[in-house]
Amino acid sequence: MNGKLSIAERIPRYAQKELMTVFKARILKLSSGLDVSVQLGVTSNGFVNAEIEGSDSEFFVELIKRRIGLAPSSLSMIEVDDNFKAFVNLINANRQSIEVEIGPASTNVKSEIVKEALIAQLCDGKNIAVDRVAQAYCIQEGTPILVRIRCIDPERGQITAWISDDQVARFDQWRRERTHRIIAVGGSHEKLNEAIRLSKVQRDIIQTEELSFTANSLVCKLGTDAPGIIAKMGHYVREFKLYAFLPERLDKLRTGLSNNRFLAKADHGRTSP
Repeated sequence: MNGKLSIAERIPRYAQKELMTVFKARILKLSSGLDVSVQLGVTSNGFVNAEIEGSDSEFFVELIKRRIGLAPSSLSMIEVDDNFKAFVNLINANRQSIEVEIGPASTNVKSEIVKEALIAQLCDGKNIAVDRVAQAYCIQEGTPILVRIRCIDPERGQITAWISDDQVARFDQWRRERTHRIIAVGGSHEKLNEAIRLSKVQRDIIQTEELSFTANSLVCKLGTDAPGIIAKMGHYVREFKLYAFLPERLDKLRTGLSNNRFLAKADHGRTSP
C-alpha cells in the first residue's frame, strides 16, 4: 500500500522550518525498523501532509492514526458524529463562536463551535459570553481541542461541531484535580522542557502532558500559582503562548458568580513574535 494522508498536527507558520525538522525526526523514529519511506509537507493551513511508500505502509498509516491521529483532507471525508482533533483558529466575538481548523478540509469550509453548544457542555447552560468561556478553559488560538461533528452544510460551506465527550471529560478531570496548569502553545515539547530548565521552575511543575506536537499542559505542584510561573518563564518562551488554567476560576464560571479577579490574575498569555 502506498498513499497520501493528512496528519492531525498543525504547525505554526512562523516556525515551520524549525518545527518540521523536529517533527520529521519523530516520524523517522516512529518508522524505525519498518519498510517505509516518508515524505512530509505542510498544507496552506498548516497541517502536515505525508506521502508514504513501502511494504509496511499500511501498518505505518495505522500506527500514525493511533499515535497521532489523521485529519480529513476534503469535506467528503467528514461525516456527522465523527470525532477529530481540531485546532482553535479564532474566538469570534461577533458570531459568538469558536472557529476551528479540522484539517486541510477547513481551507474550503468554516468549522465552528457555537455558543449554545459551548455553554451547554461547559457552563451548565448559563448564558456566558464565548470569549469568557474560552479564556477560562484555555481554548485559545492554536490550542488543540477534540470535537464531534454535529452538522455539515456543503452548500453554505459550514460545519458545526461540539466539544467531544473525551474533551469535556478531560476538562472536568483537570478541574477536579485542583492543581493549576499552564497550557503552552506554539513550540515543541523539547523546546518547552529547555525553557523550564532555564527558568528554574522544575520543582514547581510536576508533569508535562503533551496535547499535540506544539501544545503541552504543564501541571503545577499543588498550591503553586500558575500566573507566577508564567512570569518566571516569560524570557525563555518567546515563541510560545502561555495560558493559565485555574480550577477555582471554572468553579466561579459554572456557578455564575463574578470571576473578574481570576480573569485579571491569569491574563498572561504571550504572543509569538
